[in-house]
Amino acid sequence: MRSWKQEPGSENLLRLKRSAENCYARMIELEAATSAELQSAVDEFLRYPPSPEDSTSFFAVAGELARRRLGLRPFGVQLLAAMNILRGRVVDMATGEGKTLVGFLVAAAYATMGRRVHVLSANDYLAERDAEFGSAFFASFGLSVSAVTQAMPRNSRRDAFRSDVVYATVHQVGFDLLRDRQRTQHDDAIVEGMDVAIVDEIDAVLIDDAMVPLVIAGEADTQAPDAELLDAVRGLQPNVDYEVDADGLAASFTEKGIESLEAALGGLNLYDDDSNDKLTAAHLALHAHALVHRDIDYVVSGDRIELINTTRGRVAQRQRWPDGLQAAVEQKERLPVSPQARVLDQMLVETVVREYTTLTGMSGTAAEAAERIQEDLDLRTGVIPRNRPLRRTDLPDRLFLTRSQRNEAAALHVAEARSLSRPVLVGTGSVRESEEFASVLAGHGISAAVLNAKNDAEEAEIIARSGTAGTATVSTQMAGRGVDIMLDAEASRAGGLLVLGLGRYDSMRLDHQLRGRAGRQGDPGESIFYTSLEDPVVTENLEIGVTPERVSATGLIEDAWFQEVYEHAQRVAEGKALQLHRTTRSYHTVTDRHRALTLRRRDRILYDVPGALDGLLDSIFPDAPGLREQWIQPEKCELLRQVALYQIDHGWADHLEHLASVREGIHLRVLGRQNPLDEFLIIANESLARLESEYLARCAETLGRAHDEARAIEDLGLRRPSSTWTYMVTDNPFGSEADRVAEFIGHLVQGKRPRAVRYV
Repeated sequence: MRSWKQEPGSENLLRLKRSAENCYARMIELEAATSAELQSAVDEFLRYPPSPEDSTSFFAVAGELARRRLGLRPFGVQLLAAMNILRGRVVDMATGEGKTLVGFLVAAAYATMGRRVHVLSANDYLAERDAEFGSAFFASFGLSVSAVTQAMPRNSRRDAFRSDVVYATVHQVGFDLLRDRQRTQHDDAIVEGMDVAIVDEIDAVLIDDAMVPLVIAGEADTQAPDAELLDAVRGLQPNVDYEVDADGLAASFTEKGIESLEAALGGLNLYDDDSNDKLTAAHLALHAHALVHRDIDYVVSGDRIELINTTRGRVAQRQRWPDGLQAAVEQKERLPVSPQARVLDQMLVETVVREYTTLTGMSGTAAEAAERIQEDLDLRTGVIPRNRPLRRTDLPDRLFLTRSQRNEAAALHVAEARSLSRPVLVGTGSVRESEEFASVLAGHGISAAVLNAKNDAEEAEIIARSGTAGTATVSTQMAGRGVDIMLDAEASRAGGLLVLGLGRYDSMRLDHQLRGRAGRQGDPGESIFYTSLEDPVVTENLEIGVTPERVSATGLIEDAWFQEVYEHAQRVAEGKALQLHRTTRSYHTVTDRHRALTLRRRDRILYDVPGALDGLLDSIFPDAPGLREQWIQPEKCELLRQVALYQIDHGWADHLEHLASVREGIHLRVLGRQNPLDEFLIIANESLARLESEYLARCAETLGRAHDEARAIEDLGLRRPSSTWTYMVTDNPFGSEADRVAEFIGHLVQGKRPRAVRYV
């Protein structure tokens, strides 16, 4: 066990085993208690709240109330998990061990202490489900519970956040924090208090999604699509008019391609100073044409593009690329171009969770991310034992030469399992692959349910049925599905669920999430991965310069060295992802620090801190005491405040736009032997200094020309966006500055470098 090995970030959670056993024994005794006796115990906890160090009695009572209100009695290991989470530890609990109930217990404990609790779920469906299911349990303690979801209007969201326990996704919390940063009245906040966060699937949130920027935007001028340019790019030939790098992250025009484009555009010189915008649009169109792939990077739903979360292989709700690329892909698919946006503010998912006073959580694969979780958030992680011994058999990978050979062999394995009445869950890496393999199965007469994130509620129903004897389910990434696979009696007798992975993911942690779907609560089960040398984890990270000599007639590679190469490719992918994560955080940390300074100034004005407006006027009108005295009058103060808030927000949006532009080219500083991050910090700090001086100048200009009848900023010619919307930005898939840095770090990944292998 990791806790005994003292690996970085790990913790031995069994130190509380004796306390958990005593708690379980006391909980069993309470089955004989009357309702009045239990209520008396609850009342005592409300008068004298439990402490994290002395929670045995509380969890015994809470466990018995869970049995009576929910029909769920906690196992001893669930009590052990709850005690450790309450003490600030992250717990690793295997799939099917009851993390939802553990969340109920811990949330009730914190809320009884008077803390405001947010339970961060994987999606809106799970947030609503868990808040509704747990309501009777929380009511036993006199606690209110609610869910915050995307469809809720502002007032309903504000009311929901006033509950003692709130279920929501980290994205919903982040979006509402962004909305609060734009408010102009101090009593109009949506989120009240960032106190305690209990994060379900904490490794997915804090590693896989941590660097996703959450954005609030207002309307901007939308340029008409350049249909002529797009048609010209569509007609270009790969390896003739343009080239794509080996890693698939960059595409560039050849000289012939530029000539072809210029001819198609009527002889235009794309490198003329007046054609800069046209050249940028051409590059975006090329990237959309050559690098972004339908049913891998996005799907088309009705008349809009829906991006795919590449980590989970699922549709990413409310997510888009930066405006130029988004529009180019929409043009490529001949769809209406969505409104372009002016980014008003943004924050990373990781920044959202750092806002909480207390942060903890749980996951089925947290132990494998223990070192990262400690490095990023100074939290220690430990493993909770299973309630029942694991009966799952994990078979060795079967590595094939080609994807088609891999798929054919995997389909035969599925057919064999179904003939024995075993249910099968097939894990794939993309929406396209899930649908392609379902077609392969159909060719063998097997009808499979395809699960690739069209609707969370439908997904839950499909998963719930996937333990039925003889069923076949093909799915993208399983993390965050939130529903256990329950075996029927026939399936259990036949050997339980077979989990079959088609290719490995970029992280072994994701592989283990898939495996964990079999063997729930002592059920029988089996897992195996069918892989090939054409899998993306290999082709995007290594070039193998030799051909296997021992290959069976079915394409199965019998040379063990190639399995080593495959595993090494996965380690390279993990290393790249880690470096990308660290680099992205480094750049955004600068922005976060600037935002904190700006918010401090904004909040002083918003909350009318004594002396704030006086100090502002001293800075705006240092040499004009008459104007200063005019604006300090009580009837003018509110308009002064609104002008100041408007100019702060306007300046901040300009600052973000400037820094985004700088980041696009900052990697080129390497050519001058400069450190890109150091140079970015210098430029960003210079921009921040200008932000303050320009803010004061704008305030002075606006107030100086104000007429006596002005009562609102609209009377001064200032207008906030008539509408705002929130979304997540997916960084350009063809390479930000962090991607380009990551290209060079493959050789730094730990592990032996295989023979005849080149990094890409």
